[in-house]
Amino acid sequence: MNCENKVPYYVVRGYSTREIVVQCGRTNPYGERAICHKCASNPRKMAEIQRHEDNIKADNHAATSAL
Repeated sequence: MNCENKVPYYVVRGYSTREIVVQCGRTNPYGERAICHKCASNPRKMAEIQRHEDNIKADNHAATSAL
């Protein structure tokens, strides 16, 4: 992904929250892929992301089944 947009996340820390800003396409604080609103509203971009996620899942499955 070549998107330079930032995605804000608010993470609870004790009795307050902390804002963590992540670049679109990177891993968010919850272990998922951060996707900005611009990319999320683009069906072509979302299809590309889904294809990439499917490839990752297949690679992980192949790696674990080879053990």
